[in-house]
Amino acid sequence: IIQFGKTRSALLAEGYDDPYFKVFEDLGGGRARVEGRELIQFGSYHYLGFSRHPEVTEAAARAARQVGTSAGASRLVTGNRAVHVELETALACFLGTESALAFVGGHATNETVIGHLFGPGDLILHDSLAHNSLIEGAKLSGARRWAFPHNDLDALEGILDEQRARFRRVLLVVEGVYSMDGDMPDLARLVELKHRHGALLMLDEAHSLGTLGATGRGLTEHAGVPVAEIDLLMGTLSKAFASCGGFIAGSRVLTDYLRHTTPGFVYSVGMPPASAAAALAAIGLLQREPCRVERLQHLSRFFHETAAARGLGRRRRGRQRRR
Repeated sequence: IIQFGKTRSALLAEGYDDPYFKVFEDLGGGRARVEGRELIQFGSYHYLGFSRHPEVTEAAARAARQVGTSAGASRLVTGNRAVHVELETALACFLGTESALAFVGGHATNETVIGHLFGPGDLILHDSLAHNSLIEGAKLSGARRWAFPHNDLDALEGILDEQRARFRRVLLVVEGVYSMDGDMPDLARLVELKHRHGALLMLDEAHSLGTLGATGRGLTEHAGVPVAEIDLLMGTLSKAFASCGGFIAGSRVLTDYLRHTTPGFVYSVGMPPASAAAALAAIGLLQREPCRVERLQHLSRFFHETAAARGLGRRRRGRQRRR
């Protein structure tokens, strides 16, 4: 801590500007005001523009008025609210899974679920650009953690061929869209590797829900892979769904087990009712207005093509990212 303070102070003394924790005033319509300057916002999670949508904001306000600003306890005891159950039902219906379980934070979802389900004697194979929450969950579990080169499934297959027999269980962990690079894994091949090696597959759809597939249902829809092939489907509510929190979707037996045993759920307060209501309203909007996904994809292609035409190249980033 002391060294951090010294380094930061030295940089500021040399005239470097601190780019972090500036106050952003969201003006809507993809614009923001920062230190008096009005700017176009390219750093937001609000992919579909739901954060300021009247239906979403009114749903959040109504929930706060009717239920309060806090769940007041763990959902295991007295913090379970009707809006939590409605949100989980809507998520499962939207994704086509048997069930879903909502957590109070996206980062906490990955960390606590992976840390809880796996342990010594297991192997967790994750993409080298996996989000920090996935890596921290793997560390917490005590399982052997192994990063394979980004999107290199030949390398992943080689590791499985050599190492699978040494471990009790193996979890393959990938993301639907890697947010810093904008690329995605070959999901069909991952499913084939999973079956051939008797492994489990976890897909983090944080940045792909609402952005990929004809109706925004993520990489499974985009790749034409049945969602039932994904053992642990994770998503966040802070991106396209304009709220806060995370969830795991999958089989009913899985979510029921997590609901009763996962430390980050059992020993955490329930999601604020307003957050659950906002996400629920956003899911409803997305289902009624899938044209938003089409427009987002059109704008993404336009930006990429225009940037490429002007010589702006892509640069891979190996550092861990924030959620």
